[in-house]
Amino acid sequence: MAVRLLCSALAGLLAGGLFAGLTLLLGPAAAQIPPDLAKITALVMIEDRGCPYCVRFDAEARESYVNSPEGKLAPLLRYRRGDPAIAFLARVVYSPTFVLLVDGQEVARSTGYMGAELFWMEIARLMQASGLKTNG
Repeated sequence: MAVRLLCSALAGLLAGGLFAGLTLLLGPAAAQIPPDLAKITALVMIEDRGCPYCVRFDAEARESYVNSPEGKLAPLLRYRRGDPAIAFLARVVYSPTFVLLVDGQEVARSTGYMGAELFWMEIARLMQASGLKTNG
């Protein structure tokens, strides 16, 4: 186990530099929350280049989310997987992953995008899990 963790950290050093390697070795808690994310409430979308589900999200649900009460309460922020700005988050495996931050802390997440109807069900679950309430 320790050898595998060390190998992952070394691979992180080679692939993403010192910050990525240390995050893999020490875990997300070792990474500092960037000041611009430290005090906000937001829905962070983590995506990969060429992700067909991300393209589908853009076509089907992005605009309605951005203009919704939920989108006003937790604005959508987009990052590519591996971006050092989101290294403080727990590991992201699938794209897209939606992470709800409240005061810069992850409170809930949803993995994948399978259509607008399921997306809105997940948003309701995330909002309920976080205790956030909309006026809508």
